[in-house]
Amino acid sequence: MKKQLLALTLAAALALPIAQPASAAQGSVKVNLPNFKVTLNGTVVDNDYSKYPLIVYNDITYFPMTYYDCRFLGLETAWESSKTGLFIEATGICGACNPYKQSQKNSRNSTAQIASFPITVNGKSINNAKEKYPLLIYRDVTYFPMTWRFGVEEFNWNYHFDTKTGLVINSPNAATLETGALP
Repeated sequence: MKKQLLALTLAAALALPIAQPASAAQGSVKVNLPNFKVTLNGTVVDNDYSKYPLIVYNDITYFPMTYYDCRFLGLETAWESSKTGLFIEATGICGACNPYKQSQKNSRNSTAQIASFPITVNGKSINNAKEKYPLLIYRDVTYFPMTWRFGVEEFNWNYHFDTKTGLVINSPNAATLETGALP
């Protein structure tokens, strides 16, 4: 009887670790670095050597919501708790380009996780589970989809893509940055 109980316990213990990665894999998605030029407020992004490069998922470019990157495009973020989540506001705040550089070249392909915490954009709750382009977590940073809906309608960015110039985004705070004046 003890041998059967021990065998059953061992089988359950072995099955548990196998089940955990399978459920975690459902929240994993394949991402890659853009194979086109990206220019933000007149600055070409170096994705090859950025600690937090722009990534592409489902043919949409994703932006890292780091402190400096957000302010460079006129956004502010706040994390309150895992219960209330991430708040993103288009405030027009001004911040200089301050890239997070690294010496190691990034791999072209990687994986990211779908964000599972609450998200609010300009006071509107986002149901990330139902989004065609959900917010992602990559290198422990939240990544935001640079879609027309968010870029133009929510953040008021000037947004353009073609095969010659790539993705070009200018935010309303860029003109203030060029003069060197802060609001």
